[in-house]
Amino acid sequence: MYETFNLFAAIALAIFIEAMPFLVIGALFSSFIEVFVSTQRLLGMVPKNIAGGLALGIGSGFVLPTCECGVVPIVRRLMSKGVPPYIAIAYMLAAPIVNPVVLASTYIAFRGSFSMVFARIGLAVIVAAIVALISRQMASVVKPLKVRSDKHDCDNPNHTHIHQHEHSHDHTHNHTHEPLGKKIVSTFRHAAVEFMDMGKYLILGALIAAAFKTFLPENAMAYFSGNLALSIAGMMLLAILLSICSEADAFVVASFVGFPVAAQLAFIGIGPMVDLKLIGMYGITFKRLMVVSLLVVPFIIIYLASLLIGSLDLLSF
Repeated sequence: MYETFNLFAAIALAIFIEAMPFLVIGALFSSFIEVFVSTQRLLGMVPKNIAGGLALGIGSGFVLPTCECGVVPIVRRLMSKGVPPYIAIAYMLAAPIVNPVVLASTYIAFRGSFSMVFARIGLAVIVAAIVALISRQMASVVKPLKVRSDKHDCDNPNHTHIHQHEHSHDHTHNHTHEPLGKKIVSTFRHAAVEFMDMGKYLILGALIAAAFKTFLPENAMAYFSGNLALSIAGMMLLAILLSICSEADAFVVASFVGFPVAAQLAFIGIGPMVDLKLIGMYGITFKRLMVVSLLVVPFIIIYLASLLIGSLDLLSF
């Protein structure tokens, strides 16, 4: 029993140590963007045509990266500033995946597999584009903003908190006119908060992944991993429950070596778009029909795409 626990602890610690640097980099990167990049610059780039709008929304995830832990409040602020909802929604779904930190972590976690990186990008682009186009058919997608004034943001129009879920903090202060020194301090402060928020989910994910590998009977794991359709559905549900940050999820799912690669792809595809913390934030931000679209459409597309990829064995490496 002692040896079993040591194995469990070693696996969990290895997953955490391998993923933690990307969590730190991601928190710093998104905080730098929050503090130093002006929303008005992005508004000036909004194109008139739909294709250009989708390209801007999805492509902005690469140059304005953010984790799914903080993307919903950012997107709401963008829409309140005049960004068309379909562009903001495309950004919201793509940004946690199509950004340099996440792509680098995926590449390293899957032992230099470009096919896994491009497959992940492909899923993100397809889902983001389809859900964004669906949102264009709706008269309204966002609930009216409810501003709650408390001791932290009394009468401050530039600081809005959404108090529904521990991850739904909107850290969108107006830093435009702050001196450089204060901006740097704000960047590290934002990064610390984001790292603490995201870190506990990484720890939980590492513990559960280690528990699966250590304590689950081999015959149960073999039955689960040997069925492609079941393994994809199971890994997607696990991703939703674990709510691991996209900068670290690849390291967690890569530890499930007995599962089909397509199921691992489904895990890192659905997690940044639909998980427990996002479900709560979607519910308080968007109207019901939009929430249903954000939850159901990604799940269906990613499941079917992963099933097709797995059936054709397109991701063997």
